[in-house]
Amino acid sequence: MKLLRARRRSTAAVAFALAVGTVPAVIGNPAFFVASTLALCFLVAAIAVHDLASLLIPDRYTVGILAVGLADWWFEAGDFAGLVWRIGSGGALMLLLCMFDIAYGRLRGRDGIGFGDIKLIGVSAVLVGLAGVGAQIVLASVAALIFSVIRAVRLRRPLRAAARVPFGTFLAPALVIVWAWLPAAW
Repeated sequence: MKLLRARRRSTAAVAFALAVGTVPAVIGNPAFFVASTLALCFLVAAIAVHDLASLLIPDRYTVGILAVGLADWWFEAGDFAGLVWRIGSGGALMLLLCMFDIAYGRLRGRDGIGFGDIKLIGVSAVLVGLAGVGAQIVLASVAALIFSVIRAVRLRRPLRAAARVPFGTFLAPALVIVWAWLPAAW
């Protein structure tokens, strides 16, 4: 029970920090964009906390992000061709990442990126487009590298290439940053 309470508090704290960090970017935007951003803050905070604790990204949060993306399309853009392009590009990106992961697994004998991360990247493409996903992956990679170095220093262990990193913990908040601060990318 204490663990569940700690996760809820951590999720609330991360969501609050993300919301505070995106307020300057969303002020003056339509109300639906602000509501979408706040919903994303909660969903990505839940992903970040859950992935950090268990190295898993629950599908319910990924589906929630997809629902926000579809609702945003419905209320803001309404361009059906644009939606088809985003869904198609997200699916193609997921397929390419799956093929890369399979090839990596066969060559190295271990998993690379997890399927939860692949699904999150695919859903992110629906929300922010391929250019936004590129920016998201760069931000998440830098944050994950910093995390890995700090963890290695704290544990007084060498930095290992085979260390497991909860990449969704960094990938999800990067989505909100790209969504709020880099709308020109998508």
